[in-house]
Order: sequence, then C-alpha cells, then structure tokens
Amino acid sequence: MMRRACVHCALFILAFSGCAASLGLDESPRVRDVQIHDQGHITPIELHASVGEEIRWHNRLSTLVHLGFLGVNPINEVECEKGFKTWYGGIKDIVTIHPGEYVSVCFSRARTLWYNIWTDLADPVRSMSVTAVIYLDEAA
Repeated sequence: MMRRACVHCALFILAFSGCAASLGLDESPRVRDVQIHDQGHITPIELHASVGEEIRWHNRLSTLVHLGFLGVNPINEVECEKGFKTWYGGIKDIVTIHPGEYVSVCFSRARTLWYNIWTDLADPVRSMSVTAVIYLDEAA
C-alpha cells in the first residue's frame, strides 16, 4: 500500500514538472557572458545571441572600465537591465563597470550592435578596445 502511494506521488511530481516545463514556468533567459580583461580586451569579440537573452559584461580588471555603444542609442527598447542609468526616457549609451562587477541588458529586438570598452575616459584614444559586435537574432 505504501509503495503504491509512493509510485503515485512520483508520477504526479513527474507529470506536474513536465507541465511546468512545457508552460515555460521554470525557464529563465539564457545568459551570455562577455569578459573584459587585460587592458580592456574583450572575450568574445563577436557574440551571437537571441532577442530576450541576457548579455552580461564582467569587469575582470582592478580598475573601472566604461562600456559604450556606437552609433544611435541602441538600447531604448530593453526587456531587462542591470547597471545602466536612464536619462530623458532612454538609457545612456555609456556605462561604468566597477572592478569585479558586471552590467547586463536583455535586448527586445533583432539588430547588430557595436561597442567599445575604455579603461580611461581621460585618454579615450589610447584606452579604447577593439570594436566588438553583438549579432542579435529573433528568439527561436
């Protein structure tokens, strides 16, 4: 009798967890990590991601770094963000990342974005990284 109750309980748990997964209840956005290290070098320099995925820039240096998007302000439409400051209804296109910390954003539409990292805004030419790119595709 006890064994039968345990079997029924296990089947109920399996069925419920399958339903929860199919409903997307336990799914969280995939995180794509970008590492900033060695005088502002970026890894990966090219990132492929889907709309809605969280992109995190990790500062592995012992000093502040600055992340700046190139061109038109690309992050007016975001689904999530951490560390980006807002102004005039949008989000600034340059953000400071403290040592050992990260900033992140989830973009809400497909596009291609270019950005740089600066280790010293007082000397932007010599402290600028190679331009990195993010290719955002529609979510699968």
